[in-house]
Amino acid sequence: MTTSTSTRRGRLPAAREDHFMRLPGAQVVSTRALLAARENIRAAIGAQAMICIYGQAGHGKSFAVNASLRELAPKLTRRIQFRARPSTRDLRHELFYALGLQGRPPAHAIEFDRMLRGALVEPLVLVCDEAQWLSKLWCG
Repeated sequence: MTTSTSTRRGRLPAAREDHFMRLPGAQVVSTRALLAARENIRAAIGAQAMICIYGQAGHGKSFAVNASLRELAPKLTRRIQFRARPSTRDLRHELFYALGLQGRPPAHAIEFDRMLRGALVEPLVLVCDEAQWLSKLWCG
């Protein structure tokens, strides 16, 4: 049985799950865009900063981010994914599961926030694909 992305919640998908890699004989080509994304991600990780990779649909943003993070920080990367316009509760729960926290999510916001702050003490790379689904509350 193969491990799908859904059973590896919060983790990077395996390279074989990238849609281009399902083609027989497909290989990653280091284009200027892929190399630029990798260097920008490397710089953001080094600075413990935030980065936004954006562009038109179908131009390889998710592929570039996944491929780069598999090389740069595979064990530190956690993927978070939201439905449209997530609430604060949605954000807490998604982080709980992406971070692989044990037990049940706390019922009270203050307890939940304390747990998340404790879990986020160590440096991690949080990836939010499809960030346009976030409400203005999260995007400033």
